[in-house]
Amino acid sequence: MAELNNLSEEAQSLARVPLFKRLEPQELEKLAEEIDQVNYPAGETIFNEHDRGDALYILEEGSVRIWVYDEDVKPVTLAELKPGDFFGELAVLDRGERSSSATAITDIHLHRLSSDDFQKFLIEHPDASIDVICEIAQRMRQTNLLVSQRASRNINVEMEAKSTIGQRIADKVASFGGSWTFIIIYLTFLVAWMAFNTFVLVHYGRGEEGAQFDPYPYILLNLMLSMTAALQAPIIMMSQNRAAEKDRLAAEQDFKVNLKSEIMLEELIRKQRERDAQIDQLNKALAALGQGKPTQ
Repeated sequence: MAELNNLSEEAQSLARVPLFKRLEPQELEKLAEEIDQVNYPAGETIFNEHDRGDALYILEEGSVRIWVYDEDVKPVTLAELKPGDFFGELAVLDRGERSSSATAITDIHLHRLSSDDFQKFLIEHPDASIDVICEIAQRMRQTNLLVSQRASRNINVEMEAKSTIGQRIADKVASFGGSWTFIIIYLTFLVAWMAFNTFVLVHYGRGEEGAQFDPYPYILLNLMLSMTAALQAPIIMMSQNRAAEKDRLAAEQDFKVNLKSEIMLEELIRKQRERDAQIDQLNKALAALGQGKPTQ
């Protein structure tokens, strides 16, 4: 602990990073000379997907969002990093493009280690290499879980989760209005209405026409029927629109699944053709060797 207190401020900061926890004080001082300090305000992009991977970043303060665009061109969050986490390691290890984008959620302070220095660090410290591999494996598990959840999404569940209270009521009203239960209840209501009207006419009727609750041509009954139909029509149309939206999303998902299957099948066929060509070349080479002829 006393040795750590004698370190420079930068080295002490690195000592708090889990990736560098096994380093000796002199190694921390050496690493501190190679690492740059960078700051980003909230909302600023650190790097974009497909950028050249030239450095590893270790988060000292704040939080960072790692994200990509899906095939619908919508941002998908892969991870939210906290102080002590590192990111950008894949593009540094294989010297390829960035596989995702990184954006500052809050004001952040980062340690930046160049690609060459990071690879040199891993070669000199195998224990740290194991930590990096374990962290990459954990993130791959999280990404696989996210991909599997998105690939096997249930359209009905998603629509139900996003539906408003009014849309849910419309679905229930449309479901009830198109059932035998509704027909039976409505017929029972009509019979009860006419029976009550007849009862009033028989017991309290006076004169030729008599006193009726709703005399012919049943204006009150017609008004109630018309109001019921007028209210049901837009509610049923709302439910039909939601059903059409579900069908559209289901058809879109089926198209994506079929497209992915076709791409995978084409890839398998291409690999099989390449394999067959390699086998043919190998057979020709073996035949030429058997005949004592030089191969080209």
